[in-house]
Amino acid sequence: MWSRRIQSTTHLFAIVASSRVAPSLSSATYSSLAFCQPFSSSSCTVGVGTTITATSRAMAKPSFTQRNTSRNMVGGFGMEANGVPRIDKAAMTEIIEDVVNSSREESGYVIIDVRGQDEIAATGKLNDVVETLPLPYIAEGALTMDGEDFKEQFGFEKPSYDETIVFTCKAGIRSASAAKLAQMAGYTDILDYMGGSNEWFY
Repeated sequence: MWSRRIQSTTHLFAIVASSRVAPSLSSATYSSLAFCQPFSSSSCTVGVGTTITATSRAMAKPSFTQRNTSRNMVGGFGMEANGVPRIDKAAMTEIIEDVVNSSREESGYVIIDVRGQDEIAATGKLNDVVETLPLPYIAEGALTMDGEDFKEQFGFEKPSYDETIVFTCKAGIRSASAAKLAQMAGYTDILDYMGGSNEWFY
């Protein structure tokens, strides 16, 4: 047993042509940035004359994981992508059980599957506590929406900045893109399930 990991105290902001930070980016910019490769690059070009540059800053307040380090997990963390820890199936199982046995509010986790609705219909959800928010909507700025509008459109409460978002997809590629976009939207407590539904169901 080992303590739940404290995440990095930096997060990414995108600056486009010296304009405002990520929430002001256009949908096209979000969409392009989601698929910039490699993820570890400090910058990437998303259009003619438009370059995204990543910078970091210290967080102003302690993260959820910093305030809750007493939780023990037997599951493991893998390599980080963009400073976001990637978790294995054992850790994902524990997180889901934590939410099932308590609640989203008590556990502090919101688990989001970024696959398409048709993909989820084909396999089923990882668990009933997992929310669905396909990656294209995140790329269009869903995580920067007003809370009421978000709930009306997607059917669940928008993640708060005090919660830990756990992203999952089919094989860990789209979830990594979602994690990067969440960082740009100001979220700092993020986990990425690297196995996805391919590992979970098969």
